[in-house]
Amino acid sequence: MSLRRLAALCLFVAVAHFFDGRGSAQNAVPPAAESPHGLTNYLARTLKVQGSVRARWESGQGVDFALTPAGSYVLTRIRLGVAFQPASWLSFYAEGQDARAEFYKVTPAASLADPMDFRQAYVQAGKLKGNGVRVRVGRQELTLGTGRLVGTGDWSNVTKTFEIVRATITTSQLKLDVLGGSPLLYDVNRMDRHKPGEHFYVAYATIGKLIKDGQIEPYFMARTALNVKGKDGVSGHQQTLIGGLRLVGKLPGGFDYAGEAAREGGAYGNDTVQAFGYVAGGGWTAPHGPWRLHPNSDFLWASGDDGRKDGHHQAFDFLYGLNQPQNGLAGLYAWRNIGQWRAGADFHPANRWTVKVNFRDVWLATTQDGLYNSGNVRTVFDNKATGNHVGEGVDAQFTWTPTRKNTLEMGVGSLVPGSYLKQAGKTSGFVYTFFTYTRAI
Repeated sequence: MSLRRLAALCLFVAVAHFFDGRGSAQNAVPPAAESPHGLTNYLARTLKVQGSVRARWESGQGVDFALTPAGSYVLTRIRLGVAFQPASWLSFYAEGQDARAEFYKVTPAASLADPMDFRQAYVQAGKLKGNGVRVRVGRQELTLGTGRLVGTGDWSNVTKTFEIVRATITTSQLKLDVLGGSPLLYDVNRMDRHKPGEHFYVAYATIGKLIKDGQIEPYFMARTALNVKGKDGVSGHQQTLIGGLRLVGKLPGGFDYAGEAAREGGAYGNDTVQAFGYVAGGGWTAPHGPWRLHPNSDFLWASGDDGRKDGHHQAFDFLYGLNQPQNGLAGLYAWRNIGQWRAGADFHPANRWTVKVNFRDVWLATTQDGLYNSGNVRTVFDNKATGNHVGEGVDAQFTWTPTRKNTLEMGVGSLVPGSYLKQAGKTSGFVYTFFTYTRAI
């Protein structure tokens, strides 16, 4: 949906609310707006300004994986949003963002820099209390489940948003999201717009009370795109269909679990899609342990393509999912052609402090495909390698929230090369460090 159409829709809904079926504008004037003092009170109740300022210093050491020759650089991000809620069932929201990469030395990726643009602009009608229905139309954030397949997140400097129509239905036992739209195409030279020819559609349910202290989340997703090339080099359309299921819950004794599996079919050019991905794990929290210590672990897998021109497309498509820092703080891995075992813990050594430490062991599902980073870019490819072990690494992340509006974070992520990287000539390894300050307005 274009911003022009969204503006027209917002105007239509606002006018409809203004007249409210009374037949005249005079009768529709809110009582709070009849005097200057009343107008001030009315705006105080219905208008809200919010925003944030963030600066993150980053450094990447390791020539084989560094994206810039700069030893370190600074990512800045400023957001300012305005919410207007003239009725309990109706609201409007608009948000601007300025994201920049300073001292980067080369042209930064679109996920790092997108100066002065509209990030969100939507109208929302309805309520979700009890048996409710809500519809939100326009440019907006979107995260489903953990965000592994569709998610906005807050890690990247720009972050994903989408131009969609989203309807949410709730009952005492069910929440159902049905939506369709397009991802945004970031453009530093003009206003961001939806990605031409690419659309996605989702039905995502969250069902409670079927299992004790847990929930089931079945979903169906579809992604369509124009002018993709299959293995035979012939251009065609993409029609990826995804069926999946996520389980999450708690067990007696302080144990918890989570798992998700997705199967993909459809067509990619002249090829038939046959791909799958899954992740499963759990953790434990001692009922009376110090620091609320929570050791946890999971195993992640996603298929890759074997490269043969056999009419099959086997690379798992993680859509618009979040990969960093879920699959590694350094951003070297994506949920594609990968196997990863993670073991770690999170704990709270003091009030307002959170610490997360993880060890990761990573290998390729097939050496006939390559290693993909968090931006879905293939960074290493050696189909003659005899080993598929990518390497090992440790992540550590520290978060301190001294006040409600101020947050400081710091962390380090590393990679020690395994047999696959060594055979591909990528022996430098990688160490990533960052420090972030965020201030809510």
